[in-house]
Amino acid sequence: MKRMRGRFEVCVVALLTAVLVGSSEGRASDPVATVPGQVAAAVYVQEWGQILWGLVTSQTGTQPASWGDPIFNPDGSITQTFSAADGTQAVFTFFPDGSVRIDMTLPDGATQTISQSPPVFDGVSVTTTNWTVTSNRGLAVNYSSAVDDRGTWWDMSDDTTQLSGSAVLPGGVTQTFTALTAAGRTDLQSAQSDGSTFTLSVPLAFPDYVLPDFSQVTSGTYADPNLSTSFTLTSTPANPFRWAALLFDLGGGYAGVFSLNSDFSGFGQLEDSLQSVLALASWTQDGDVHVYLLTGQDFHMGPAGAALDFLRYRWETLTALLGPAPGSRPAGHGFRRFRGAPRLRGGRPRLPRVLRGVVRTPTSLGTVARRSLTPR
Repeated sequence: MKRMRGRFEVCVVALLTAVLVGSSEGRASDPVATVPGQVAAAVYVQEWGQILWGLVTSQTGTQPASWGDPIFNPDGSITQTFSAADGTQAVFTFFPDGSVRIDMTLPDGATQTISQSPPVFDGVSVTTTNWTVTSNRGLAVNYSSAVDDRGTWWDMSDDTTQLSGSAVLPGGVTQTFTALTAAGRTDLQSAQSDGSTFTLSVPLAFPDYVLPDFSQVTSGTYADPNLSTSFTLTSTPANPFRWAALLFDLGGGYAGVFSLNSDFSGFGQLEDSLQSVLALASWTQDGDVHVYLLTGQDFHMGPAGAALDFLRYRWETLTALLGPAPGSRPAGHGFRRFRGAPRLRGGRPRLPRVLRGVVRTPTSLGTVARRSLTPR
């Protein structure tokens, strides 16, 4: 089925290219053929935004998150239930040795099990933890986190966190990744066995540097055998608290200018150097893509490579928020005391320590985003 889909996408892209090249007075290359790659990049933004910060759930969840009462078991473990804003149900089991097991049932009925090893402290400042994720759909993820508190265990703002590991989809496609959080920024790199690579550099919000700072410009790159592009993510005046604009530099004076919805679906246009519209494009949260030509034709396709498969099998929100999210501690680090309902994020007092923020220098693409996507 995937092979048939891949052949179909190749045929559609070839047809798009032929149609537009034939009607565009000697244009050497055509940006419409890059739409599958641009959407693949958008899909990886959604995937990693959910994995690292739970953005899909925090932006679309509709029910109050809640914790059940802790249950103290005869073996010394503590069990507690949790219901997330998107309807995900989880059972946490905290063991005396510091290890944790999380059994989750997702809104679509799929199940995932996350296992955290006992955190190992080096006696100075670094805590190392190993994690595994398995699902009833065949997903397998293994990664480790090394959190260096820099000798100030009471203050998360100066922590550095290194995540590294790999994910394997049921069909055998793999993804290796590293995510380094330091100096108020998370830098992510992932490489997929389909030949694609993805990077993301995200400024984090002062003072704790745990969540993205949407007032600053996030940058990234995507490359596969058919495309190499850079992009930026920004908020907009209408949506200042999330990524709402996605802009691609396609080379040759061409750009993709898109608006992002809260669920990471998107819509926008392809432009030339004079900001003339070449075509319109949109995609759903699930990666269903439509391209609309100025001739009145429209084409249906999907993102390039294995991006859609990684979106479908991504680890869900609780793994991000209670696992080694940038600047956080392992799940067993502060939840064993159960002083009230554990907080998923935020809630730390502002410390009197003076910290320097990241200098804000929006790029030209960020400026274009605000101009192009601001309602008039």
